[in-house]
Amino acid sequence: MATSVAVEVPVAESVLSRYEVAAQVFDRAVQAGCQDPNVFYLLAMAHKRQGKTADARNALRKILKPDANVLLQMGLLSLQEQNLSQAEGELQRAWEADKTSYEICYNLLLTQLTLGKIDACLELLSQAVELAPTQDERRFLTLLRSLLRASQKEGGQRPDLLLAELTPADEQRLLKVVRSLGQLDTVHMLLKALADARPRSPAVRDSYVEAVIVKAKMRMDRCSWTEAELLLQPMAAVSGVSRPTQTALFNLLGVCACLTQDFDGAIRHFTAALKYAGNDPRIHQNLALTYELKSELSQADPHWNRYFDLLDKRIPAPSDIPNYLEAVAGESMMRLANAYAEKEKWSSAVTYMQRAQRMRPKDADLMERLFQLYNNAKRPQDARRALEQLRNLRPKDPQLDLYELDLIEVKGLNDIERLLTDIEQIRHRYPGDLRVEERAVRMVGNVIPLMHNLCDQLTQQMTKVIDQVRHLPNHQINWSAVREVMRDLMREFQKLQRITRKCGPLVTSDEHKRVIRELSEHIDKKMEACRSMGA
Repeated sequence: MATSVAVEVPVAESVLSRYEVAAQVFDRAVQAGCQDPNVFYLLAMAHKRQGKTADARNALRKILKPDANVLLQMGLLSLQEQNLSQAEGELQRAWEADKTSYEICYNLLLTQLTLGKIDACLELLSQAVELAPTQDERRFLTLLRSLLRASQKEGGQRPDLLLAELTPADEQRLLKVVRSLGQLDTVHMLLKALADARPRSPAVRDSYVEAVIVKAKMRMDRCSWTEAELLLQPMAAVSGVSRPTQTALFNLLGVCACLTQDFDGAIRHFTAALKYAGNDPRIHQNLALTYELKSELSQADPHWNRYFDLLDKRIPAPSDIPNYLEAVAGESMMRLANAYAEKEKWSSAVTYMQRAQRMRPKDADLMERLFQLYNNAKRPQDARRALEQLRNLRPKDPQLDLYELDLIEVKGLNDIERLLTDIEQIRHRYPGDLRVEERAVRMVGNVIPLMHNLCDQLTQQMTKVIDQVRHLPNHQINWSAVREVMRDLMREFQKLQRITRKCGPLVTSDEHKRVIRELSEHIDKKMEACRSMGA
């Protein structure tokens, strides 16, 4: 029993292959010596259907005496290539060759309109109306002529009645044609005239505001922020505009204000945009950045968090960058963590770094930074857990033994001595490892100021005792107590001297060596003073 099977035919591919075959046939005819203009024309059309505008143009140029239709096709090719000036010249020649062709007249008209040549369009429109094949077409061209005339009127003149009484269909067609023009200044001019004539039309009003927004955006791209702002400001007072258009308008106004250092104005505009947009993470981001520029990080926080919460696949992202949104969110979180760390606001820095780490749980560099922030925030238990996770991510990193020492809270000489002993042991465990050496030197360098402070404290105690001895009569001095205090100070100075000498081999810079040498000499003098007092 036979079964009928439906087969899906790839229509687009079959059409394309048909034009390819046709082009090959006509091309072989030309190569064989055929000079028939019809063959060149058909070859050009086959190339054109395939999107090969350069090949189509080359075929048309081989027609020695091009007629109006050939010139029309060359003009259409120029339009496809966005070469408006060349298209106008070719269509003008086609029009001169055949002033009965509505197609040539209409294409020339729209090309001149795109170029902003309103006077030339008005001259051509009378002939276009006469050549129009249908009553609807004639009505449309009549309305277009009214719009062009309205665009040339000065302010205060009465609006054209034809434009004021447009049907919805006529309005939609006019808007479609005007918005399709490739010249923004022309689009802006015509939409302004239409908006003046039809102030109550939501579609016209929305199209006009959109055109102003696009024009302002072009000014902004050229760094003309004040000019862009002046264009946009009147639009903020226009009522009845759609929510997406209002969102774009106030967002751009906020950007202009921000770029001109008017941060309060920027916040006001972004807040208005947020009212129309609802939950748009990009506007929350703009608000957060503006508050940052005002040095108000705490005000930026809620908007940053909302931005991260709302950032998902619904937001447009470059297709050629994998995981773009996640990468942006991660980098933003790390930047904020570093910004708070610079201000020593460790709790906020930790919060953002934790969030970034949850997005990249296998990122060892990020875990290392989180460990350092935990340590600075005085959260040793969290720091230890982070260090364990870091060991799993970097099982063969000898530096992590030194990171363990960062968890030692150094308060006194015993803590310093223990730290230096552990550093020495780790250096011996990993001889020649530059990373260990560099970090060891850095850790010792961080300890030296503390040693200075402890030495100053011991010196102050000794000075206080010596001053009391000098100012009291001999019979009032408890010499046994004095000698006991001096012996205690002597032991502390000796311990400090031992630690100072232990630092010597652990430092490499000349500056550190000089500081240690001077500290050692200072300690020797204080020890001598203790001895002179009976220690």
